[in-house]
Amino acid sequence: MIHNEPDTSVGRQALDRLFAVSILMTEDMTRGLTARGLTRARATALWNVVRHGPMTQRQLADLLLVTPRNVTTLVDALERTGFVTRTAHDEDRRAIMVRPTRKGTAAANRMDTETARLADELFGELPAKDVATVNRVLAHLAERIQR
Repeated sequence: MIHNEPDTSVGRQALDRLFAVSILMTEDMTRGLTARGLTRARATALWNVVRHGPMTQRQLADLLLVTPRNVTTLVDALERTGFVTRTAHDEDRRAIMVRPTRKGTAAANRMDTETARLADELFGELPAKDVATVNRVLAHLAERIQR
């Protein structure tokens, strides 16, 4: 390859498309969450509280792999906007439980429904074999990136 020529390899083309799809998906997700008064971090915290049930802030921090201070900030915002409530722990006076509100549960359920709808829009017309290939390739890429 001559210097200053663009790399036109198949791998580079695939990476360029992956970047483009990543950007489009991130922008779409951000728009949808913003319309609901959520950020990605808040939505992830809310999703986990709804999915796993009421938990302490420490448990939520461990689940999200963040510091307790970060979780306090997330839960403050979620509580302020009506997605969760904090209550005293039944057995440990020092612990605070985070519980989803009806609004929080409805928002998480809506996210789940919209995710299923998007999956169907993106992959519904593809043969199952092709979807399996996409899954395999993406799993491989995630593994490589994590290393």
